[in-house]
Formats: sequence, C-alpha cells, structure tokens
Amino acid sequence: MMYSSIAGKEFLLTLMYFENDWCAQCYTQRPIIKKIKEEYQNELNIEFINAEENAKLANEYDIRSAPSLLLLKDGEVVERVPKFIDEEKLEILIRYYL
Repeated sequence: MMYSSIAGKEFLLTLMYFENDWCAQCYTQRPIIKKIKEEYQNELNIEFINAEENAKLANEYDIRSAPSLLLLKDGEVVERVPKFIDEEKLEILIRYYL
C-alpha cells in the first residue's frame, strides 16, 4: 500500500485541489475544501496547489481547468473532478474511497 505522509501522519487518501488566484469558482470551492480538511483531518490528506505556480505538476496530472480536484488512493488517481463540486457530492465521493 502507498501512503501520503505529512509530519509523520500517513493517509491512504489524498485530495489534490488545483486552483488559480484569478478564478472566481476557486474562491467558492476553497472554503468547502477547507471544511472537508477539518472534518477528515485524520483520514484524508489535502494539498492546495496553485496551478499557475505549479504548472509542471498541473501538466503532469493533465489539469486543464480550475478548480480541479484529483482524488488519489494508494498513490493512484481514482477520481478526477474538473469543475466546482458542492460539499455534499464531495463528501459522498470521499466516503466511497475511505
């Protein structure tokens, strides 16, 4: 099994959240992602990534729009959401993989 590790914590599930500073939908999505991060802090690693500042990483994951979310389990992308997603749908998606 592959894990994402931050400060000694290991997670089976990682959410990569790609955003841009100028993106209006990103400003709406960000508070939802922050809330999810608090609620699932012991089960889910969330990475906030500025797609413009991290263009190489965004290209590696074929990110073409913002906001975009990638859900990785055991180091592999299992879900890709290339648009805004509401909190309820995001929680359903996360719970499915936990």
